[in-house]
Amino acid sequence: MRGVSVLAFLSLMLGLAGCAPAGSSAYVSFNIPPDSSCTYTPTATGGKFLPEGEFDITGAATGGNCNQGYRVNLLVNSELRANKDVTLGRTEPNVLQIDSAQVRLMSQDKRTIAFDRVTPHLPNPFLTTANNSLVPTAAGDPSIGIASLMAIPKPYAKMLDKFKDGEILAEIQIFGTTTGDESIEFKPFVYPIQIVENKLYVCLSSLVGKNLTRTDIYGKDCPDNAGADGRICIDDGC
Repeated sequence: MRGVSVLAFLSLMLGLAGCAPAGSSAYVSFNIPPDSSCTYTPTATGGKFLPEGEFDITGAATGGNCNQGYRVNLLVNSELRANKDVTLGRTEPNVLQIDSAQVRLMSQDKRTIAFDRVTPHLPNPFLTTANNSLVPTAAGDPSIGIASLMAIPKPYAKMLDKFKDGEILAEIQIFGTTTGDESIEFKPFVYPIQIVENKLYVCLSSLVGKNLTRTDIYGKDCPDNAGADGRICIDDGC
Protein backbone atom coordinates (compact mmCIF):
# COMPACT_ATOMS: atom_id res chain seq x y z
CA MET A 1 0.00 0.00 0.00
CA ARG A 2 1.04 3.60 -0.47
CA GLY A 3 0.67 6.31 2.14
CA VAL A 4 -0.92 4.27 4.96
CA SER A 5 -0.61 6.38 8.11
CA VAL A 6 -0.77 5.16 11.71
CA LEU A 7 -3.98 7.13 12.18
CA ALA A 8 -5.54 5.48 9.14
CA PHE A 9 -4.56 2.05 10.44
CA LEU A 10 -6.07 2.69 13.84
CA SER A 11 -9.23 4.01 12.22
CA LEU A 12 -9.40 0.83 10.19
CA MET A 13 -9.11 -1.37 13.22
CA LEU A 14 -11.84 0.57 14.97
CA GLY A 15 -14.10 0.40 11.91
CA LEU A 16 -14.38 4.18 11.76
CA ALA A 17 -12.93 4.72 8.27
CA GLY A 18 -13.29 3.18 4.82
CA CYS A 19 -9.71 2.07 4.30
CA ALA A 20 -8.62 -1.34 3.05
CA PRO A 21 -8.66 -4.10 5.67
CA ALA A 22 -5.40 -5.21 7.25
CA GLY A 23 -3.80 -8.13 5.47
CA SER A 24 -5.48 -7.45 2.15
CA SER A 25 -3.51 -7.66 -1.10
CA ALA A 26 -3.74 -7.39 -4.86
CA TYR A 27 -1.65 -9.28 -7.39
CA VAL A 28 -1.31 -10.47 -11.00
CA SER A 29 -1.62 -14.18 -11.85
CA PHE A 30 -0.61 -14.31 -15.53
CA ASN A 31 -1.12 -12.99 -19.07
CA ILE A 32 -4.10 -14.56 -20.84
CA PRO A 33 -4.96 -15.17 -24.51
CA PRO A 34 -8.29 -14.08 -26.04
CA ASP A 35 -11.23 -16.49 -25.94
CA SER A 36 -13.02 -17.88 -29.00
CA SER A 37 -14.89 -14.59 -29.39
CA CYS A 38 -11.63 -12.61 -29.38
CA THR A 39 -12.39 -11.01 -26.04
CA TYR A 40 -10.44 -11.08 -22.82
CA THR A 41 -12.45 -12.34 -19.87
CA PRO A 42 -11.10 -13.81 -16.63
CA THR A 43 -13.07 -17.06 -16.80
CA ALA A 44 -13.64 -17.84 -20.50
CA THR A 45 -10.16 -19.04 -21.49
CA GLY A 46 -10.58 -22.45 -19.88
CA GLY A 47 -7.60 -21.94 -17.62
CA LYS A 48 -5.25 -21.22 -20.52
CA PHE A 49 -2.56 -18.61 -20.09
CA LEU A 50 0.59 -17.40 -21.85
CA PRO A 51 3.64 -18.39 -19.78
CA GLU A 52 5.78 -16.05 -21.88
CA GLY A 53 5.12 -13.44 -24.53
CA GLU A 54 6.33 -13.21 -28.12
CA PHE A 55 6.80 -9.94 -29.98
CA ASP A 56 7.89 -9.48 -33.61
CA ILE A 57 9.76 -6.18 -33.98
CA THR A 58 9.92 -6.26 -37.81
CA GLY A 59 7.07 -3.78 -38.15
CA ALA A 60 8.92 -1.25 -35.99
CA ALA A 61 11.55 -0.93 -38.73
CA THR A 62 9.13 -0.72 -41.67
CA GLY A 63 6.90 1.94 -40.15
CA GLY A 64 3.72 0.46 -41.69
CA ASN A 65 0.58 -0.72 -39.95
CA CYS A 66 2.58 -3.47 -38.24
CA ASN A 67 4.53 -0.83 -36.34
CA GLN A 68 2.77 -1.31 -33.04
CA GLY A 69 3.48 -2.02 -29.43
CA TYR A 70 3.07 -5.14 -27.36
CA ARG A 71 0.01 -5.34 -25.11
CA VAL A 72 -0.65 -7.69 -22.23
CA ASN A 73 -4.02 -8.66 -20.77
CA LEU A 74 -3.32 -9.58 -17.18
CA LEU A 75 -5.53 -11.60 -14.86
CA VAL A 76 -5.62 -9.49 -11.71
CA ASN A 77 -6.79 -10.49 -8.24
CA SER A 78 -8.01 -8.50 -5.26
CA GLU A 79 -8.24 -9.86 -1.73
CA LEU A 80 -9.81 -6.70 -0.33
CA ARG A 81 -12.66 -7.83 1.91
CA ALA A 82 -16.13 -6.36 1.92
CA ASN A 83 -16.34 -3.62 4.55
CA LYS A 84 -19.74 -2.02 4.07
CA ASP A 85 -21.55 -1.06 7.29
CA VAL A 86 -25.14 0.12 6.93
CA THR A 87 -25.36 0.80 10.66
CA LEU A 88 -22.71 3.50 10.25
CA GLY A 89 -24.15 4.71 6.96
CA ARG A 90 -20.94 3.66 5.21
CA THR A 91 -21.09 2.40 1.64
CA GLU A 92 -18.62 -0.20 0.39
CA PRO A 93 -15.11 1.34 0.63
CA ASN A 94 -13.20 -1.55 -0.89
CA VAL A 95 -14.12 -1.48 -4.55
CA LEU A 96 -10.68 -1.27 -6.18
CA GLN A 97 -10.28 0.98 -9.23
CA ILE A 98 -7.15 0.19 -11.23
CA ASP A 99 -5.78 3.33 -12.87
CA SER A 100 -2.15 2.90 -13.96
CA ALA A 101 0.91 0.68 -14.05
CA GLN A 102 4.67 1.12 -14.01
CA VAL A 103 6.62 -0.99 -16.50
CA ARG A 104 10.36 -1.63 -16.35
CA LEU A 105 11.90 -3.40 -19.36
CA MET A 106 14.94 -5.46 -18.39
CA SER A 107 17.49 -7.82 -19.89
CA GLN A 108 17.50 -11.44 -18.77
CA ASP A 109 19.92 -10.60 -15.96
CA LYS A 110 17.39 -8.00 -14.72
CA ARG A 111 19.41 -4.97 -15.79
CA THR A 112 17.24 -2.00 -16.77
CA ILE A 113 17.44 -1.47 -20.54
CA ALA A 114 18.63 2.01 -21.59
CA PHE A 115 16.57 3.43 -24.45
CA ASP A 116 19.05 6.19 -25.22
CA ARG A 117 19.36 5.96 -29.00
CA VAL A 118 16.86 8.79 -29.49
CA THR A 119 16.64 12.35 -28.20
CA PRO A 120 15.12 12.86 -25.74
CA HIS A 121 15.81 9.47 -24.20
CA LEU A 122 12.78 7.26 -23.60
CA PRO A 123 12.20 6.71 -19.87
CA ASN A 124 12.54 3.27 -18.38
CA PRO A 125 10.69 2.51 -16.15
CA PHE A 126 7.64 4.33 -17.49
CA LEU A 127 3.99 4.76 -16.56
CA THR A 128 1.11 3.50 -18.67
CA THR A 129 -2.65 3.45 -18.27
CA ALA A 130 -4.62 0.44 -17.02
CA ASN A 131 -8.31 0.45 -16.16
CA ASN A 132 -10.72 -1.89 -14.42
CA SER A 133 -12.71 -2.20 -11.20
CA LEU A 134 -12.57 -5.12 -8.79
CA VAL A 135 -15.34 -5.67 -6.27
CA PRO A 136 -14.45 -6.94 -2.78
CA THR A 137 -13.78 -10.64 -2.36
CA ALA A 138 -16.59 -12.96 -1.36
CA ALA A 139 -16.42 -16.28 0.49
CA GLY A 140 -12.65 -16.03 0.78
CA ASP A 141 -11.97 -16.26 -2.96
CA PRO A 142 -10.15 -13.33 -4.61
CA SER A 143 -12.19 -11.21 -6.98
CA ILE A 144 -10.72 -11.29 -10.48
CA GLY A 145 -10.65 -9.14 -13.59
CA ILE A 146 -8.52 -8.17 -16.58
CA ALA A 147 -6.07 -5.27 -16.70
CA SER A 148 -5.03 -4.49 -20.26
CA LEU A 149 -1.91 -2.36 -20.68
CA MET A 150 0.89 -1.57 -23.11
CA ALA A 151 4.02 -3.39 -21.98
CA ILE A 152 6.19 -2.28 -24.93
CA PRO A 153 5.06 1.02 -26.51
CA LYS A 154 5.75 1.59 -30.21
CA PRO A 155 8.73 3.95 -29.78
CA TYR A 156 10.52 1.33 -27.67
CA ALA A 157 10.02 -1.55 -30.10
CA LYS A 158 12.50 -0.36 -32.74
CA MET A 159 15.27 -0.22 -30.15
CA LEU A 160 14.93 -3.86 -29.13
CA ASP A 161 16.78 -5.14 -32.20
CA LYS A 162 19.82 -6.21 -30.17
CA PHE A 163 17.56 -8.59 -28.27
CA LYS A 164 16.14 -10.34 -31.36
CA ASP A 165 16.07 -14.13 -31.03
CA GLY A 166 16.43 -13.56 -27.31
CA GLU A 167 14.31 -12.59 -24.36
CA ILE A 168 13.59 -9.53 -22.26
CA LEU A 169 11.68 -9.17 -19.00
CA ALA A 170 8.84 -6.76 -18.31
CA GLU A 171 8.42 -5.95 -14.63
CA ILE A 172 4.89 -4.64 -14.21
CA GLN A 173 3.45 -3.06 -11.08
CA ILE A 174 -0.20 -1.99 -11.15
CA PHE A 175 -1.63 0.81 -9.02
CA GLY A 176 -5.17 1.57 -7.96
CA THR A 177 -7.34 3.38 -5.45
CA THR A 178 -10.28 2.07 -3.45
CA THR A 179 -13.58 3.89 -3.18
CA GLY A 180 -12.50 4.49 0.40
CA ASP A 181 -9.60 6.56 -1.00
CA GLU A 182 -6.91 4.04 -0.08
CA SER A 183 -3.97 3.74 -2.51
CA ILE A 184 -3.14 0.14 -3.42
CA GLU A 185 0.06 -1.20 -4.99
CA PHE A 186 -0.10 -4.61 -6.63
CA LYS A 187 2.77 -7.01 -6.12
CA PRO A 188 5.27 -6.61 -9.01
CA PHE A 189 4.78 -9.13 -11.82
CA VAL A 190 7.76 -10.11 -14.00
CA TYR A 191 6.85 -11.39 -17.46
CA PRO A 192 9.33 -12.85 -20.02
CA ILE A 193 8.87 -11.75 -23.66
CA GLN A 194 10.60 -13.40 -26.62
CA ILE A 195 11.83 -10.84 -29.18
CA VAL A 196 11.64 -12.23 -32.74
CA GLU A 197 12.04 -10.88 -36.26
CA ASN A 198 10.23 -11.89 -39.46
CA LYS A 199 8.39 -14.68 -37.67
CA LEU A 200 4.95 -13.13 -37.22
CA TYR A 201 5.23 -10.61 -40.06
CA VAL A 202 3.90 -10.91 -43.63
CA CYS A 203 4.34 -8.24 -46.30
CA LEU A 204 1.12 -7.77 -48.31
CA SER A 205 3.00 -7.60 -51.62
CA SER A 206 4.35 -11.10 -51.01
CA LEU A 207 0.80 -12.47 -51.25
CA VAL A 208 0.27 -11.28 -54.85
CA GLY A 209 -0.34 -14.21 -57.15
CA LYS A 210 -0.65 -16.70 -54.32
CA ASN A 211 -4.46 -16.53 -54.10
CA LEU A 212 -4.26 -16.03 -50.38
CA THR A 213 -6.64 -13.83 -48.42
CA ARG A 214 -6.21 -12.21 -45.05
CA THR A 215 -8.40 -14.95 -43.57
CA ASP A 216 -6.07 -17.59 -45.00
CA ILE A 217 -3.17 -15.96 -43.21
CA TYR A 218 -4.86 -15.12 -39.94
CA GLY A 219 -6.83 -18.35 -39.73
CA LYS A 220 -8.73 -18.44 -36.46
CA ASP A 221 -6.28 -16.13 -34.73
CA CYS A 222 -7.69 -12.90 -33.36
CA PRO A 223 -6.30 -9.94 -35.31
CA ASP A 224 -5.84 -7.72 -32.26
CA ASN A 225 -2.28 -7.54 -30.96
CA ALA A 226 -1.13 -8.93 -34.31
CA GLY A 227 2.58 -9.54 -34.57
CA ALA A 228 2.58 -10.90 -31.04
CA ASP A 229 1.90 -14.16 -29.19
CA GLY A 230 1.60 -16.32 -32.30
CA ARG A 231 -0.61 -13.94 -34.28
CA ILE A 232 0.45 -12.84 -37.75
CA CYS A 233 0.51 -9.18 -38.80
CA ILE A 234 -0.01 -8.35 -42.49
CA ASP A 235 1.78 -5.13 -43.44
CA ASP A 236 -0.13 -3.15 -46.07
CA GLY A 237 2.67 -0.67 -46.67
CA CYS A 238 5.39 -2.85 -48.14
